[in-house]
Amino acid sequence: MALARFLQVSDLHLGRPFGWLPNDRQDERRREQRRILERVVSIAIERGVDAILIPGDLFDAEGVDTDTVRSAVAAFEVPGCPPVFITPGNHDPASDSSLYWNPRLLAGRGIAWPAHVHVFVTPEWSSHSVPNLEGVRVWGRCFTANVPSLERPLAPDALREVSGPDANGFHVALFHGSREGQCPPGQKITAPFSDDEATQSPFAYLAVGHYHASSRLTGNQGASNGVRLAYAGSAAALDPTEIGVHGALEVRIEYDHRQPFVETEMVELDRRRVIDAEADVSGCASAEQVDRRIQQAIERAGAGEHDLVTVRLAGRLARGVRMAQASSEVQARVWHLKLDWRRVRPDYDVAAYRAKDPSTTEERFARTLLDQIEKEADPAQRALIESALFYGLDAFRLGEVVPAYEELESTTEESR
Repeated sequence: MALARFLQVSDLHLGRPFGWLPNDRQDERRREQRRILERVVSIAIERGVDAILIPGDLFDAEGVDTDTVRSAVAAFEVPGCPPVFITPGNHDPASDSSLYWNPRLLAGRGIAWPAHVHVFVTPEWSSHSVPNLEGVRVWGRCFTANVPSLERPLAPDALREVSGPDANGFHVALFHGSREGQCPPGQKITAPFSDDEATQSPFAYLAVGHYHASSRLTGNQGASNGVRLAYAGSAAALDPTEIGVHGALEVRIEYDHRQPFVETEMVELDRRRVIDAEADVSGCASAEQVDRRIQQAIERAGAGEHDLVTVRLAGRLARGVRMAQASSEVQARVWHLKLDWRRVRPDYDVAAYRAKDPSTTEERFARTLLDQIEKEADPAQRALIESALFYGLDAFRLGEVVPAYEELESTTEESR
């Protein structure tokens, strides 16, 4: 029996803007991304893997700065770094104008990828052998801007040029694509494929990028047993929705004189956890009391100084209690704190407006909007009218209108 070992990492998105973070945190987070890539190489060397597999979105965009590209190249120049196989994804597509994949443009910036880094720069499948692993080949295809994003990479026509593996070897597929039926909300469909296409392909293992949560497909049919396909997920958390462990996968494939057997192991890379917590603010009569509820929610969630935390507030809040953010003392308990106020409503007795005939302007206003809410079938429109109701009552009762009931601004990056 022979054993091949790979370290799979993807969707690092070097150079990410992190616009949802404060300016100083944005810079720090980008520096952390670079250190994570350096750690990938260190772990690969320590574990003695045969190659590093990167199925797309190493970079966040085509226009990343020279220093970011230089840092990635330097990470792979470390002595002892194993072979690296990269397939460009939808964020960092291969093209003649690419500032990091085009060797000529790289040379103009005084940069060159090391000889052991192999980048797949065509949308058709091509392959490289893996040094020191006889009969083992990595097949890859890149994402390019001029190829339809809905092209199916594992359709029979697309695999025409993929030959069968040697009797004692196997093939690994490396690409950026969308597993059908598993696409997360907000994720763009690109290079879709089905589970049947994956299991019927000639590849013993498919290393796929694009989805930011780790997942896998197992089975015992086709070219191998065990794990047939896996997403490592994003190597570093990219926004407050990406809850869970972020890292790489060590892929181990037993082969030679038997059908390959594949298993994977998650290797944590990102020291920062993304945590969701909840706090009920019902009964709070002051901003200080709300602050204590937020602190208690953070403590219940077990969040610490390295973590990115969203506290989702809910309940009825006493009229006139307003706070834009938690106190500096509470904010200091975690690395970044975001408050979600969408489920908080003022403690107005709306039932009283329904119970009697309106006689004042305030009562007529409230009754009109309550009637509209009752008749409206669209949940989004109902929420909008409800917000208008509470803003209006604030104006009548408090003499001021402070934004508090609208949807929380988006904290996810565009164009995943």
